[in-house]
Amino acid sequence: MKTRAEDATYAFANAREVQRERLALLALLLDEGTFRLLDRLGVRPGWRCLEVGAGGGSVAAWLCERVGPGGSVLATDLDTTVLVDHEQPRLEVREHDLLRDELPEAEFDLVYARLLLAWLPRPELGLRRMLAALRPGGCALLEEMDFVSVAPDPRLDRESRVVFERVVEAHNAVLAESHSFDPFYGRRLAGEVASAGLVEAGCEGRASIWQGGEAGGRVWRLTLLQLRDRLVASGLVTAADVDRALELLEERRLRFLSQITVAAWGCRPGG
Repeated sequence: MKTRAEDATYAFANAREVQRERLALLALLLDEGTFRLLDRLGVRPGWRCLEVGAGGGSVAAWLCERVGPGGSVLATDLDTTVLVDHEQPRLEVREHDLLRDELPEAEFDLVYARLLLAWLPRPELGLRRMLAALRPGGCALLEEMDFVSVAPDPRLDRESRVVFERVVEAHNAVLAESHSFDPFYGRRLAGEVASAGLVEAGCEGRASIWQGGEAGGRVWRLTLLQLRDRLVASGLVTAADVDRALELLEERRLRFLSQITVAAWGCRPGG
């Protein structure tokens, strides 16, 4: 879910074992909403689908089941370490850099990407290339996060709230500065899709209350573990702050509002 230009600085390389677990947790948290939207778009037998930045492969696997023997799914990523676990006849896995490598044009009934554009140094180019891969009448569904909403339950004790909020702010700042990540890209997504000339466009945002020790807390904990050294080096938080946040994310008494997963969709005219 990155380009080769970002290979050295991308925060969550798929080849790491911890990232395999992190991708599985994200699938657990996000797939239900994604599958509901894909079902609404009418994914059906015979469709040819493309997933860009397919990561852990759970969506690609779902698409393979839905398109049936007469359809196909192309799943791409710069790092296909986890994707190859889903090998099956209807699935083609391809190592691919969205900003440098060509995609087939006007070929797919569906183009899908999740948590991809916010990582790209040129998201507008990535979006343009993905939409060019749609056949006339084909539909795109894109999902990105916006971290504006992340906040602890105010019933949490003040010391814990302050530390958690400080570490979340540092997380956003470090990713934005060190990894060209836009933690607030989600709010841009609907406008970018609407401006691309798609018809039947729509959007929604999904958020939930996540809890320490459960999937939401665990995915944040794995994220902070991978960023710990960079967070401390930033000077925005201390090692004690990060370690306290890691402890909180294992405690069920921590409840917090998740980041918003923003989905936007539309279809290419002319079908």
